[in-house]
Amino acid sequence: MTTKIRTIHVEEFEDFMRYLERAFGHSVDFFRRFGPHIYKPTPEVCAWGYVVEEDGKIVSHVGVYPIEVITAGVPLKLGGIGGVSTAIEARGKGYMTQLLYHAIDEMRAQGYPASWLGGDRQRYNTFGWEVASQSYQLMFSERSLERADIAPATIEEVRPWEALAHIARLMPLPDCHACRPDLEAQLHRQNLRVWVTDDGYAMADGQERDHVRLIELVSASGNEAGLIRAIIAWNHGERATWELSVWDETRIARVMPYARYWSSGYSGMYRVNDLAAVLRAATPALARRAAGLRDFAVTLGIREHDRTQTATITVRDGTAQIEAGRHAEHYVEMDPVAAARLIFGGPAIPQAPQLPPGLLALLPVPVYVAQLDHV
Repeated sequence: MTTKIRTIHVEEFEDFMRYLERAFGHSVDFFRRFGPHIYKPTPEVCAWGYVVEEDGKIVSHVGVYPIEVITAGVPLKLGGIGGVSTAIEARGKGYMTQLLYHAIDEMRAQGYPASWLGGDRQRYNTFGWEVASQSYQLMFSERSLERADIAPATIEEVRPWEALAHIARLMPLPDCHACRPDLEAQLHRQNLRVWVTDDGYAMADGQERDHVRLIELVSASGNEAGLIRAIIAWNHGERATWELSVWDETRIARVMPYARYWSSGYSGMYRVNDLAAVLRAATPALARRAAGLRDFAVTLGIREHDRTQTATITVRDGTAQIEAGRHAEHYVEMDPVAAARLIFGGPAIPQAPQLPPGLLALLPVPVYVAQLDHV
């Protein structure tokens, strides 16, 4: 038996699709309908898929798909992990472990400072991903909006791709948004619905009438509540839910008074691939917070299976500085899971008492992956 790790070949794309569908137990063409921008037979896209070939046959796969986001002024390029699978007959051979570590190495080599995925926490904790980046799930009802005298906006439902130019123009307006070089393909996603107004748009996932699951909403005039009420009425329904990042402060403040109910959680699982690069990308946010902090210097270390990466954070006279390497006497080391919690705002970590209070005030780094960009 011979095995090797490689990327997908364009000429085997259809066979790869059949493998992926069988590995997950999904219907034919499910993945192309779910993610038309990340499952297509082009050299660029096929190079995002890493597979184990066993005796000439694909038996395991991990996709690393580019996701670019800007969250509260912080631009970050993430490797989105998707399509993680192994053929039933090849399970138990360690192929998934090999591929995930290979994907981490590739993300570092290709300049992805961080990574995002959605999946089983226990499974992916082993490789350094952890839940982080708080989000709010807001529920609105016809009653809660009516009682607040919210007038419905004038809307029209269109085929998603027909609103391409409109969405492309408006989607960068919120504090949390994505950069989407292949937006047109994304708008062909299965079960995506789009409504437009003169100065806004909304997207929903699925066809449920009574409960509209909004995945993106933009209103240049700040009339998000009016847009939501109009969509509920359009569907002859009763309620709508909308997830917002904790960093989307302006819009949360606008719409929270009209929510019937809200809950909080995390927007996914994140991993720090390059600590110094993540912190440097966050310089705009760190600079704002550093202005009111006392001086400190600390080196953070992330201990992994094959290396320890370090970065030094210094605040002096209200200015934050980031350096790769160990340049401070105060050193705190942690594993990748604790690092993801600290850097991206997850559950508390055991190392917190060892850290300068100023560092805890400086972090976390803003990051949010919108639902349309999930892979």
